Amino acid sequence: TWSIQSGTVCAFRRRGRHRVETPTELARMIRFALDEMSRENGHHAFEDLCRELARARVVSNILPATGPVAGGGDQGRDFETFRTYLAGSLRFSRGFIGLASPGTVVFACTLQRKDIEGKIRDDLTSICTQGTPVQAVYFLCTEPVKVSARHDLQSWASEKFSVPLEILDGLAIARQLADHDTFWIARTY
Repeated sequence: TWSIQSGTVCAFRRRGRHRVETPTELARMIRFALDEMSRENGHHAFEDLCRELARARVVSNILPATGPVAGGGDQGRDFETFRTYLAGSLRFSRGFIGLASPGTVVFACTLQRKDIEGKIRDDLTSICTQGTPVQAVYFLCTEPVKVSARHDLQSWASEKFSVPLEILDGLAIARQLADHDTFWIARTY
């Protein structure tokens, strides 16, 4: 159980309360909770969590995918940006306009534990060979992705599809969710 009291996050245990004083401690707890999502068949909740995090940190003009996945309904795109003509219209804007992307940014999420590199390659191929042209792809997963593997996948995406690829693994996601302005996302999901 979680509680926020005077800016400090508290985790309740059977024998009292444990105060989480630092973002690092909080990120560790969030990381554990992210790992548990796959055990609880929480793919949809993970997608929702990722969409809210992307809206807060990457781009604001996000459109969730709809339709049955089994029939190729989402084309590997768990959510993507929609075109807005407001992007870039005000130089020093904040909020929606400040984070709006003029190009198509696509996001893919997974709780898959095995062969995460293969999963990223397969999803990126689906994303880049179907639907509208893509300017960037973000892949969010709970499994750790080694730096060398991330760089190899980014090079592959650039060479094969001419698209930049960003990979946020569980550690990166947990750290982002431990920040004050995004902690509500962790609490919700």
